[in-house]
Amino acid sequence: MKISGKAVVLTNGLFDSKSAKTAHGLIRASMRFSIVAVIDKKFCGHFVSLDENEKIILDDNSSKIPIYKDIKSFVDSSVDASFCVIGVASAGGVLPDEMRADLVLAIKNKMSIINGLHSMLSEDPELSSCAKTNSVTIYDIRKIVPREKLSFWSGEISSVTSTKIVVMGTDCGLGKRTTAKMVVDALQKKGRSADMIYTGQTGWMQGWGYGFIFDSTVNDFVSGELEESILACYKEKNPDFIIIEGQAALRNP
Repeated sequence: MKISGKAVVLTNGLFDSKSAKTAHGLIRASMRFSIVAVIDKKFCGHFVSLDENEKIILDDNSSKIPIYKDIKSFVDSSVDASFCVIGVASAGGVLPDEMRADLVLAIKNKMSIINGLHSMLSEDPELSSCAKTNSVTIYDIRKIVPREKLSFWSGEISSVTSTKIVVMGTDCGLGKRTTAKMVVDALQKKGRSADMIYTGQTGWMQGWGYGFIFDSTVNDFVSGELEESILACYKEKNPDFIIIEGQAALRNP
């Protein structure tokens, strides 16, 4: 199955917080999913759009992305979706109990689940059984990649002549990926070729073509996977600029 199509995003009453950074990223841009609705009990009835500076705003413009109270409300509407994305980062990366009912109902309505939490929902007895019954898939984006499929550092990165720019930050949720995306956009508007290397699950969900999930990579292979991603981008597209989404510093405050 091709992992792309119409999707709803669950934010569990946290849409206005940085915990919903995945949801915010997908609303700003996604080449993989077309976001048709947000599910958030706190902001249901409003609509989501972007201003000229890509700031997310809530208004009553019905031509924008609608916010529903729950999956049932969405299902009762005339809109359909093939995927349900967990759009928030929870404490400890575990599934909040109050989101479970929405996920079960989404699965029963033939939506595959896109899960960026640390918890592997494909191994959850209730959810996996429900998914099997309804012939949909639970995609755990942070699932550990087998070591035999990982690349080790080779040094070939020295052959890359594209200008490489890394967007760094001292903590999570500061806007590193969003900044990287905006830098790519700005360069392209200036007529320069540019691409982004994603290193987090939201970057994958946005559909960037090159990158890896840092959180699911064994530490010894992180530099090799990053090198391999940059090399693939360089060899296939040879852009003027390669913008790299950094991760939080080791010395998080």
